Amino acid sequence: MNRIYYAKHLRYLKKIFKGRHILEITKMFNRHFGMKVTPEALRTYATRNGLKSEYKPGSGWNKKFFQKHLDYLKKIIPGRYYSEIIKLFEKRFGFSISEGYLGSLICRFGITTGKQHFPKGHIPWNKGAKGYCAPGSEKGWFKKGHKNKNTMPVGSERITADGYIEIKVSGTAKKSCERWKSKHALIWQKANGKIPKGSVVIFADSNKRNFKLSNLLCVTRNELYQLNRCGLISSSGDMTKAAKALVALWIKKRSLKKGTIENSKSKRMKFLDNTGKKIFISHGSGKNRDRWIAVRETKTGLQELRAKSIKARNKFEDAQRDLKEYALLRGWQKA
Repeated sequence: MNRIYYAKHLRYLKKIFKGRHILEITKMFNRHFGMKVTPEALRTYATRNGLKSEYKPGSGWNKKFFQKHLDYLKKIIPGRYYSEIIKLFEKRFGFSISEGYLGSLICRFGITTGKQHFPKGHIPWNKGAKGYCAPGSEKGWFKKGHKNKNTMPVGSERITADGYIEIKVSGTAKKSCERWKSKHALIWQKANGKIPKGSVVIFADSNKRNFKLSNLLCVTRNELYQLNRCGLISSSGDMTKAAKALVALWIKKRSLKKGTIENSKSKRMKFLDNTGKKIFISHGSGKNRDRWIAVRETKTGLQELRAKSIKARNKFEDAQRDLKEYALLRGWQKA
């Protein structure tokens, strides 16, 4: 039901409201008038009457209300542990604070206790100890230089999950890839030297047991990707070698076309400048459709050249002439 408030209630609230938390205000209000008002109801009544507490829980202790608590803490904190401080604080003010809140408070206001968990020069009780071991367990320890019974000697062979044969080349390396090497890669390396970076050795006829040197083919990762993508690795070694040469030629041709007309989005662009900046002539769109418009290549893409001397032309020759004159004027081309 709706509670009726009187002028005395409002006068008392105006007196105690500023700088206090709503829970404390409610406690003081109920104790003073012998009522049982909830914090929500009191907050609503205070808001309706324009009362503001100006209490900011996120900004630390409010100086108007908590200064006495802070002063007392500054007095008792030095030289004491948290447990002692909390007991003294509770005895003085009648309510307690947690160790976590006390630690946060000390850090926020730069107060130090001066106590150290381990005093300077402290020697731990387990200094020099190697750990606990049950009496008599030494009999089951591994002796120095012990090797596991299933340890394979250097030179041993094993078959991987993919069907490749690997040879153990080291017994001391930590990484498995350094202890074991592919047999076909070692055979190719022995005859031709170190495998180039970014390259791998494959079987030309797809037979992982044919270790003839003529059947081992060194290809780059890019070439291997294209061979697998197009399904060009066959059971015939000669066919795979021919496909490898074809793929290498295609990759080379593609790299040469980068940044030129063949690699551009529009196939109707003509590359004009071999010195300085890259200049193109392209068909227009919209009202300039099927007319030649000068554009140039930038980091963000192709941009139309905005200049009074360059206009959309019906003929390629006219547009090319305008563009060359503009390029010479801007220093993009040499005369």
